[in-house]
Amino acid sequence: MKDWAGNSQFRALRADLARFRAHGYSGWGSEGFWALAIYRSQRSVNAIGNKYVRAVPALLLSVLRKVFVIATGVDLNPLCEIGPGLLIPHGAQIRIIEYTKIGADCTIGHLSTIGAGAVPGHATIEDHVYISCHACILGPVDIGEGATIAASSLIISNVPAGHTAIGVPAKILPTAKDRRFGYSNISMQKNADPARIEE
Repeated sequence: MKDWAGNSQFRALRADLARFRAHGYSGWGSEGFWALAIYRSQRSVNAIGNKYVRAVPALLLSVLRKVFVIATGVDLNPLCEIGPGLLIPHGAQIRIIEYTKIGADCTIGHLSTIGAGAVPGHATIEDHVYISCHACILGPVDIGEGATIAASSLIISNVPAGHTAIGVPAKILPTAKDRRFGYSNISMQKNADPARIEE
């Protein structure tokens, strides 16, 4: 998907629409998809080199985005980077600040925030990440590929790929391999014994 879309916001939007429909949503009937359509249109217009050519459409899209945010609460800043195939199942009160990076094939639940924290910086979210509703991701954290953020969790530290983070502040749940051998996510503990990790 990522290779197919490349830098094309139009192809990324097609991937978004396909993801919505694959999960039983009409796409154009969803506030989340409309938010993505406005976001990707703004990204396309902002990429126009001639400032006089982009001025009018940029202004119109900025006004449209502001009205949409007031009406729905879904705010995708055009300065963030969102990969193709993003699914926003229920569009309500979602905030993604500028310079956030989100990979391909991710999901964001309603009432979620990806924003600034006490430490300056912005989140980087890899591919295939599932962010449940009421989640809050703050500051310069890295969310690894295939990770899951549980509902109502506060993320202020990194989440390893393939792991689940839950709680306030979030703790990393052990993987199936960790549980099998009876220890809790030892690979992420400081000063862990490498020999034991290899077991």
